[in-house]
Amino acid sequence: MSDLSKPLYTLTIEEYKELQQEIFQEQFQRFQNPEKQSPSEKKERDIIFMDEVCEITGYSKPTVYSKISRYEIPVLSRGKPLTFSKKEIIEWIHQGKPNIMDRKAEEYLRNKR
Repeated sequence: MSDLSKPLYTLTIEEYKELQQEIFQEQFQRFQNPEKQSPSEKKERDIIFMDEVCEITGYSKPTVYSKISRYEIPVLSRGKPLTFSKKEIIEWIHQGKPNIMDRKAEEYLRNKR
């Protein structure tokens, strides 16, 4: 396209199609080659699932399920699929894997005062 500074509403149909095609090609290239993205474009996702939690913690799936049922591990959603926050799991590990119910009780008591 010759002039990208033109407002969108002034484009002809052919210019608009050309612009759409350029945008599609650019997005397709990003999708095909994610490792070539700039660091600002690579955002680490925070939501993880059971397999990733098992990798991070070193626990088996039955152990993680057990800890979820006893409120010992932070979980975002208890539905299917179970979702976790990677940041919260790592923080939980660094804090010595405290019982989540104990932490919630402490927060409740602190806020009650």
